[in-house]
Amino acid sequence: MSNLQKFNETLEEFNQEVGQLKEVSGAYKKLEHLIDTYNEISKQFDENSKTLDKINELQKAQQEKVAQSLVELENSNKQSKTELSKLVEEKTEQIRKENKEFYKDLESTIKIKLDENKSEIKNLIENERNQIRQIFEIEFSKNIKELSHAIKEENKTLKISVWILGGLILIMSILSLIRL
Repeated sequence: MSNLQKFNETLEEFNQEVGQLKEVSGAYKKLEHLIDTYNEISKQFDENSKTLDKINELQKAQQEKVAQSLVELENSNKQSKTELSKLVEEKTEQIRKENKEFYKDLESTIKIKLDENKSEIKNLIENERNQIRQIFEIEFSKNIKELSHAIKEENKTLKISVWILGGLILIMSILSLIRL
């Protein structure tokens, strides 16, 4: 009977070993599943990292474009100011020349008429002065309106550009935050 008991004990040990092997096999399968899951997560992390790098590069490129656009706008604004200043100088010089010519014509007219009638000359001088004042006021008013209109148009263009650029930057920032 001792052989039979030994055999039974051996069978029981084998059963225990088989149970332990099943547990080890189960643990090994779980480990394999965890390794597969880890590899998938690692792969996804690498892809996400690459995508994030691309997004970061795109954002940097967009920021550079925005900065370049702002520099171009600033340069355009400076150029517009310079052109406006030149235009004001040209118009002022033109008015001066016209006034000089007008006064020369007036002077010759006055000399001719002076001999004819002094009272007419006084009336003529007064009328001419009023006309000159009106012409100057009208020209000055026109020039101011033109300059004011040009400045308003430039300001509108700048405001629209700044709003558009600001909106683009805001949208890009929001999209970046959402993707993060």
